[in-house]
Amino acid sequence: MEITCAQMDVLISFYIENDLSKALKSKVEEHLKKCSACRAKYEIIKSMLEDLRTSLDDGEIEDEALAAKPNVISQQYRVFRNNLSAYIDNELPADESIKIKKFTINNKSARKELEDTYNIRKLMSDSFNKTTSDAKHDFSRNVLKQLTPNEDYGLNFHPALKVAAAFVMTVLTLSAIIIFSLTL
Repeated sequence: MEITCAQMDVLISFYIENDLSKALKSKVEEHLKKCSACRAKYEIIKSMLEDLRTSLDDGEIEDEALAAKPNVISQQYRVFRNNLSAYIDNELPADESIKIKKFTINNKSARKELEDTYNIRKLMSDSFNKTTSDAKHDFSRNVLKQLTPNEDYGLNFHPALKVAAAFVMTVLTLSAIIIFSLTL
C-alpha cells in the first residue's frame, strides 16, 4: 500500500521522532524519495525543530552590546523562553507582553526563536485544518489503522447481543443437563 500525502502530514512528526515501526518507516522513506512536496515539508519541519533545539540548548546571545551584560541577559532570556508560549497565545498581561517585545527587538536569537515558533505553529495549524476538513473522525488513528494491517480487529458486538448470546448458551446448557439427567 502506498502512503498518500495526507497520511504523510500525520506521519512526518512520528518519523522525525523515530516513533514508527520499521515497515512504516520504510514506506515513509519511499514516499519522501518520490514526493518533492512532502520532502520539502519534512525538511522545513526538521530544520525548524533542529534550530529550536539548538537555540534552547545553547542559549547563546549573539548581540555584542547585550553580551556585555551576561547575567541580566541570561535572566531575561529565561523569562523570554518561559513566557514565549503564553506570549504567542496572547495570555500575558500587557506589561509582560511589552517586556517580551522589547527583549525580542533587541535580541537576534530571541527574534529567530520567535519566528521559528510562529512558523511551526502555522505549519501545525495548516496541517490540522487540512486533516480535519478531509476527515470527520480521528484522522491520525484512521491513518495508522490503514497502515498497520497486523492489528487484531476483534468482532465487536453490541452489549445487548452479548447478554442475549450468554442467556441462550445458559438455557441450552441447562436444557442439556436436564435432558441428560432424565435419561439416566
